[in-house]
Amino acid sequence: MKLFIVRHGETDANQQRILQGHMASHLTDNGWEQARCAANSLVDRGASSCSTIVSSDLKRAMDTAGVIAGVLHLPVNSTSLLRERDWGTSTGMPIAEARERYYRDGRWQFPESTETEEQIQDRARRCLAMLAEQYAGQDLVVVTHGQLARYMIAAHFNCPLSEVTHMVNGEIRVLSI
Repeated sequence: MKLFIVRHGETDANQQRILQGHMASHLTDNGWEQARCAANSLVDRGASSCSTIVSSDLKRAMDTAGVIAGVLHLPVNSTSLLRERDWGTSTGMPIAEARERYYRDGRWQFPESTETEEQIQDRARRCLAMLAEQYAGQDLVVVTHGQLARYMIAAHFNCPLSEVTHMVNGEIRVLSI
């Protein structure tokens, strides 16, 4: 089973350096182009063998998945398991402001409303298990968000998140399960 993991295209909130979390952010013109480029790259990388696209149910991911579906002629199924980290009351906050408020002694100390690293790590594991069970033996395109994609990769390789490099918008990584 191969997972072609795609980070959604750039959004207005990405440009503004805002903690998006579960916000309904809109793709920028560049984000739409990144989605088209990802779709074409998926064709070049053999994703035509995929049976379906599984996407985060958030707008920016679904919009990206829609572009990819149009090129690969695949159905799109959505799941909340693939959502970005929930920033709670910090959702919509500029990252610079969050750093001033919540970065202390070399580590982040977000409010209780924020999904913890342990919670998102657990969700990434559950997501990988769900994909392996529901789509056993099928190759999939998975459209998600930067942090969750990295947590999925870290869970797959059983390594710390710090060993998984940041993903840019529209980037594709492939996992063989």
